[in-house]
Amino acid sequence: VQNEKFKLSVGAHPSVVFKPISLLINGVENETFYTQRYVATEISPNYFITKDISVGVYYLHSSGLDKGSIKQTNFITINSNFSNIKLSDQFYFKFNPQVFYLKMDGQDGFYATATLGLAKQNFPLSIQSILNQAITSNIASKSDFVWNVSLIYSFRNEFVKK
Repeated sequence: VQNEKFKLSVGAHPSVVFKPISLLINGVENETFYTQRYVATEISPNYFITKDISVGVYYLHSSGLDKGSIKQTNFITINSNFSNIKLSDQFYFKFNPQVFYLKMDGQDGFYATATLGLAKQNFPLSIQSILNQAITSNIASKSDFVWNVSLIYSFRNEFVKK
């Protein structure tokens, strides 16, 4: 469902998670990947304040199908999107802050995350970073704060069949 001010997306899909494991075969330790299968459903309503500013909610429920997988995952986020923020005639910025709740079987937590992006008009490369901070959580993690930086190449639909 979509109009000028509102968009609602609903979906379902299979998912596979790859986990590295060590196997002992004939006395030799080998690294391999173990797969876990999931089925997920999602709903995402968004309200557009302007064409470049929106607020929304996203909910995902996932069910693990294999022994040892997380049986039930619930993820809900309140998000916003500020895109095409003009910095100059050539450069623009985007900012996507959100807060979310994640529950995986008996463990849960609240988090804040943001995506920041910088791009140049009519240039295929851009830079983006995702920052994630645990607010309160009992989900096992190596760090309460994680981040990355990505260099993105946009194909500008050059490889899309016309």
